[in-house]
Amino acid sequence: MATNQVADAVLGVSSPRDASLALTGRLSRNLEAITAFFLFLFVIAQPLSIAASHIAYAGAALAWVLRLALVRRGVLKSSPLDLPILIYLLLCTVSTLLSPLPASSWEGMRKVALIFLVLLVAHNVPNARRAKQLLAVLFLSSLAAAAWAGWNYLDGVGLLVHNPMPGTTSYRAGLREGDVILRVDGHNIEKPQEFLRQLNSEPAGKPMQLRVVHGGGIEIMKDAILIAIPSDNGSHARSLTELGMQIETDRPARARAFYSHYVTYAAVLQLLGCLVFGLWLAHRRYSPLSSAIFAGLLLAFGIALAMTLTRAAWLAFAFGCVVELCFFVKHWARTVIIPAILIVAIAGTSLAMHRWRRMGIIDLSDPGTDYRLLMWRDGIKLIGAHPWLGVGMNVVRDAPSRFDLAAYKKYGWQLHFHSTPIEIGVELGLLVLAAWCALMAAYWLTLVRLAAQSRKLADPFPYGLSLGILGATSSFLVSCLVHYDFGDSVVVFLLWFLAGLALALNDQLGRQQKGTAASAGAAA
Repeated sequence: MATNQVADAVLGVSSPRDASLALTGRLSRNLEAITAFFLFLFVIAQPLSIAASHIAYAGAALAWVLRLALVRRGVLKSSPLDLPILIYLLLCTVSTLLSPLPASSWEGMRKVALIFLVLLVAHNVPNARRAKQLLAVLFLSSLAAAAWAGWNYLDGVGLLVHNPMPGTTSYRAGLREGDVILRVDGHNIEKPQEFLRQLNSEPAGKPMQLRVVHGGGIEIMKDAILIAIPSDNGSHARSLTELGMQIETDRPARARAFYSHYVTYAAVLQLLGCLVFGLWLAHRRYSPLSSAIFAGLLLAFGIALAMTLTRAAWLAFAFGCVVELCFFVKHWARTVIIPAILIVAIAGTSLAMHRWRRMGIIDLSDPGTDYRLLMWRDGIKLIGAHPWLGVGMNVVRDAPSRFDLAAYKKYGWQLHFHSTPIEIGVELGLLVLAAWCALMAAYWLTLVRLAAQSRKLADPFPYGLSLGILGATSSFLVSCLVHYDFGDSVVVFLLWFLAGLALALNDQLGRQQKGTAASAGAAA
């Protein structure tokens, strides 16, 4: 046997099992690198494109699952959320199987399954260095989105139509007061003179193709309709006054960056703002450079959040910061600082709403508020009528005639119930709602314990991260009472990504404590 071992060593010959293990190890490392690549791609795309975020998430998940299949032992790690997540998923599956419209409800399961991102991130962030890298990329990408939101205000997003004259070709084609022209013949147009030049450059007989959002809509391409303007309309116009209508650069009333709605952008910003606030609190006495960087990020995200003019997100952000301060400052300071922040937040929000939206924080004359109240009332009735398994995900959306919803009749808007607990209760029933509440409670308590443990460390990053995620989660739980943020993939992606970072940090601290205990035992 000794002779064979010497021969193998000299000739470089290994057994088939050793070769297989070596190949498996290389494949495992390659898949691990691919998973990390897609996670970085995910954090780049998250503030910029929901489609790219889904692609990156799918790539990371596929690479990780292949690695799990290849390396069957020692890869999976337990976490405090394993059982609550499993119960939540099982109950959602049961409710979906018994839905009256299974196809619609299975579509909804795709959003439920995004919770898999928690485990994906938790198992593929091996250390604090990787967490810092991912957060740095996320913050840079989010800054780019905030810069784009600011640029939209400066440069505009289209042309706003005023006083179109009846009888003109543009009026007959469908242009009306308050419409926004986004594109002309496939080109983005933000300046009136650009529109005039494009109009006069059209070949004879060729109609001009406009992409238009009718008044009251959000200036996004997916909501735009095609309007064709015959070439005789103002083809010889030498000035804007000869167009038969007035046009001016349109600027968004509320910031939305690359997202399709300002409420979505506001929800993302409140999470980012709370996260950065926690990191700033933890670093402000340890590293002047890090403190300055986090203060700059907080200012940038705060300005972008203010530009959304979303009252629930503003107040939820303030609440998240207050939660962080409750765990950070000493007892005597809480009685002064926290009430001051709450008073300023409420007063400032009220003044801003009156100034820019002509309404109060709670305004029953506001159509949006009235719509919410009507949907909440009918939602509670539906929960009472279908308490255990709900009516099925997306059933209200796809079969609204089955339900006598007052808000649909009054406003004609077929939207959701504007409250995460009510939406879950209506669609999935009280059992799933109880499981979701238990999951979020277990997660929140895990964050509290994590913040307490990491506070004792010399490195401020783990404490700042846990504190920031605790504040972000608290702000989400408050805002989701009046918004259906849990049904928005963009917001849920960020929420579960932060949850994965928290579980990864929890595992790292647990291993450090075990190592310290083992060293102490060996020394004894």
